[in-house]
Amino acid sequence: MKAGRLLTAALALTLPLAAGFATAPASATARTPFDHCDGGDAPDRVLHATLDGEDPRGVSVGTLVPGDVFSARTDNFSILRIDWWGTTKDPDGDEGRIAGSGWPAPTLAPYMLMVKAFSRVTNRPIRLDDGELSTTAWRPVGSNSPCYIYRGSASGRLRFQVNDPNRGDNGGQENITVLVFHRP
Repeated sequence: MKAGRLLTAALALTLPLAAGFATAPASATARTPFDHCDGGDAPDRVLHATLDGEDPRGVSVGTLVPGDVFSARTDNFSILRIDWWGTTKDPDGDEGRIAGSGWPAPTLAPYMLMVKAFSRVTNRPIRLDDGELSTTAWRPVGSNSPCYIYRGSASGRLRFQVNDPNRGDNGGQENITVLVFHRP
């Protein structure tokens, strides 16, 4: 009889503890697409684009849907010629400098690779959110971009460009890989 009481007491202590673990919300452990992107997980989709340095329009790529998260990478062969004399820059441009007025993105580094999102329906700029700032302005990509959330209400595309006010004398190319993480 004494063993039966001990078993009953042990179960009385164990069941509330087990119930506490079972009632933890599932969302507490669920990872968002931003978490997957930021954590370096495998993407749901990979897009590729080549920005031709001689094309002043830049390059557009892919279709994003509301809530998609992406980051972009370039390879070691991504070099842009920024003038007729052969001056070259990598996708990070002149790191540590700010372009200033007269540049396409005055608050970013000169000659940096940058991205902007556009609606496929209206062709208007769409907000990109990096977790701290949500804006329709050009966003830095460089050789290894942060993760961005596409904040459109309809599907959209990405346009990549170089922060250079005179792209007519450019050459070379930048090979871009876009890693896309879908919303759950």
